[in-house]
Amino acid sequence: MRIMPVTQNIYQPKFKSNANWVYDKYGNELYKTTTYFFRDDLDWENMIKFLCNRYKDVPKVNFINHACSNGMEPLSFLMAFIIYAPEMVEKFIPIIAKDIYQENISAAKKGFCGASVDDFLRTHNMTQGRLKEFLTLIPTSGNTKDLFYLSPNSVLKDKIIFEQGDILKDVRYTMPDNTILSCRNMWMYLKPHQKEQLAFYLGKNLGKNSTVILGFLDNYEGNAGNLLEKNGFKRCPVGTEYINIMYSKD
Repeated sequence: MRIMPVTQNIYQPKFKSNANWVYDKYGNELYKTTTYFFRDDLDWENMIKFLCNRYKDVPKVNFINHACSNGMEPLSFLMAFIIYAPEMVEKFIPIIAKDIYQENISAAKKGFCGASVDDFLRTHNMTQGRLKEFLTLIPTSGNTKDLFYLSPNSVLKDKIIFEQGDILKDVRYTMPDNTILSCRNMWMYLKPHQKEQLAFYLGKNLGKNSTVILGFLDNYEGNAGNLLEKNGFKRCPVGTEYINIMYSKD
C-alpha cells in the first residue's frame, strides 16, 4: 500500500502500480493509493502452500491484514486461498482487513477497484482465467485514468471484514495464537521510534504459532526484518530475499 499526498509525490515506484485517488465526502481529492491485485513481492502459490502446511493441524487461523488500502490486498489473499487451497480456505476466513484511514475503508467497502487494461489482463492471468468468477468488470464513466472497475462478486463478499484500525494501537494488546498478521509495504512510512515500538509489541503480544507477512519495501526501505529479528523473530524458510518475506518466533 502506497499513500502519496496530493501536493507532493517524490517517490518513484520501482514496480508496476495502480494509483487511485481517495476523495472526501465533498468530492475533493485527499491522496492517492498505489496498489494492485497480486503484488509482485509475493509468490502467491508458494505462500499459500507454506501457510496451509504450517497451519494444517490448526482448526482456525486468525488472519489480519493491516494497511489494506482500497481492499485489493485482502481480496488477493482470499482469491489465492480459493485458487490454491480451496479445501482449506474456511479456516482462514473471515480476513480482518484494516487501514488507519477511514476513507480507504469506505472505498474498500464500496468495492470498486480501478484497473487499466494491463491490470485486467494481469489479474486474469493470476487468477488462472477465473477472473469473472471473482470479479465483475465495470467500465468507468470516463472521468478517471482507469478504464475499468473490478468489483468483488459474492464468492468474495462477506468473507472479508473491513474496519478502521491503527496497527500501532492494536499490537499493544495480546493477540490470539495461530495469527497471520500481514503488515506489508507500510513500515517505510513509520518514524524510527514507531518502527521500534511496532517490532517490540509484535514480539511481546503476538500469539504462539503466528506469522508476520512483510513486503519487499518493508525490508528495503523500512528495516522491518532487522527490527523483528531483534525482538525474537526468524525468517520463515520460504521464498527468496525479495519474495515471500515472512517471520515467526517458532
